[in-house]
Amino acid sequence: MNRQQVYRQLAKNAFEHAAEEESAQLLAQWKILGGRWLELAAQSENATEKDPLDDPIPWDHRIR
Repeated sequence: MNRQQVYRQLAKNAFEHAAEEESAQLLAQWKILGGRWLELAAQSENATEKDPLDDPIPWDHRIR
């Protein structure tokens, strides 16, 4: 799985949590988090391993 796919999966998970959330505040936070993961997915589309991204996933410990 490449960076973009991982970020999109994380966004999907956040939006699924949002769909199940009853609290309006937590719902908004889940949606914001999902949106941020989608932003990172868009940024990573053209990035290489050496590009300086603010990358929260430790890529030196990737699942292979």
